[in-house]
Amino acid sequence: MDLFLITTKLKNEFPLVQQPIDTHLQTAAILVMLYPKHNKTHVLMTKRALHLNSHAGEISFPGGVFEEEEDENLLETALRETHEEIGVQVEASKVIAQLPTVNTRLGFEITPFVSVLSEAMEFDAEEDEVEEILEIPFTSLLSTQQRDVGFSPDQDMVMYWFKHHRIWGASAKILRKIQHLSVY
Repeated sequence: MDLFLITTKLKNEFPLVQQPIDTHLQTAAILVMLYPKHNKTHVLMTKRALHLNSHAGEISFPGGVFEEEEDENLLETALRETHEEIGVQVEASKVIAQLPTVNTRLGFEITPFVSVLSEAMEFDAEEDEVEEILEIPFTSLLSTQQRDVGFSPDQDMVMYWFKHHRIWGASAKILRKIQHLSVY
């Protein structure tokens, strides 16, 4: 996947929008990080710690809940939470797109942001929140898409696989939105 092409399409299709935040306990933001590694585009995902109260052990993007006293907007939430979870400080200037809000089965309202980095970074998982950091070849991941049989056909849900990890729910919805750009 060509990072220049995906950057251009993401910027055009999903521009960053500053809008008022309708905060409730479950307003959240995540960061999709795309970067080159070994001549392939990779995406960073995490396996959430097994002891967490919500979405324990699931594969997700770095991110978390909006904190009114710390964050001015949802982009700040995504960047702060990414730093806390994986030890990486992504500059706001590297964030190129804001995808449509995704709702989870537990009532979270997630705003996904996409960043394109010029190189792979060193990641350091916060053990209280992250069980494992996954650096996944993006095109290979997208090619594993299949219908998620855990949902009724009329819900049109998909899932993806990376090794033995099942990626489903909100994370799969976010991947599918990027995949619809047909740039891989």
